[in-house]
Amino acid sequence: MEPESIRPFRKGLLTGSAALAAAFGAWILYTFPPATTPYYPKCAFHVLTGLDCPGCGITRALHHLLHGRIGEAFALNPLLFAILIAAACALPSLIRGHRPPFLGKPWFAWGTVVVVCGWWVVRNV
Repeated sequence: MEPESIRPFRKGLLTGSAALAAAFGAWILYTFPPATTPYYPKCAFHVLTGLDCPGCGITRALHHLLHGRIGEAFALNPLLFAILIAAACALPSLIRGHRPPFLGKPWFAWGTVVVVCGWWVVRNV
């Protein structure tokens, strides 16, 4: 069992590390475009089937979003914006070190399944 005085330090260290990793990832994505840089991974589902998975285009969309091109980002994958809204709703709880309350709700799980599967079908029709 760790002493109470170490918990805030550990929580701050984890939060700071996550923020630093996210900032570094955003810098990489901002600096090196996924469409022309070969080291970004290819979608295995798309390579095997020729169809788009629900996440296809999210890396390129994030690149455009980081450059302020919202319309181009939305055109590549609108699901990114639903993910960002959910992340923004979860962030305050995560910063406080708590699990966001909606993550444990059945309506959120089933809603996520419906939205992702629906988007998967719609984008390939």
